[in-house]
Amino acid sequence: MVEVLHHGAVKGVTGSCHELRVDDAGILIDCGLFQGTEAGTGPAIDFEIEHIRALVVTHVHIDHVGRLPYLLGAGFTGPIYCSQPSALLLPAMLEDALSIGFTRDKALVRRVLTLLASRLVPLPYGQWQPVPECPLRVRLQRAGHILGSAYVECEAENKRLVFSGDLGAPHSPLLVAPC
Repeated sequence: MVEVLHHGAVKGVTGSCHELRVDDAGILIDCGLFQGTEAGTGPAIDFEIEHIRALVVTHVHIDHVGRLPYLLGAGFTGPIYCSQPSALLLPAMLEDALSIGFTRDKALVRRVLTLLASRLVPLPYGQWQPVPECPLRVRLQRAGHILGSAYVECEAENKRLVFSGDLGAPHSPLLVAPC
């Protein structure tokens, strides 16, 4: 059975975090921070994660990746898939976010970044990636939103689902439009 659950970006536009569950396993697409009036809407990770086999990041804006340190702290041990450019940007983005908005403890920030580096799996666009211990595969396609952004195609049980993240930046001469 294929099921989609939403753990953010439901009553507003921040905190993007969606779960694709197939039978007893699942993946998360994004794990973003709630911002503005949506901030403080509850615990950072208020859902079960034992069955989550991977996280797929659409892009590195904080409303799509800001809860990632909490996910790691909650015990998530799976791979973190993202585009190759996003894999280069994500550590710097989270280091800034943690250092400016969460803690001045440099050792804690370093531990989070070390854990992140051990889980990051950069993927090329357009190539299917099977998810370990889960009957599905994912493929990233260019989203044209920011450098490294992607939308995610998922295949499971002869079904294809698409998670968009954010799409396009219509006035950017440097980014390729979504394909």
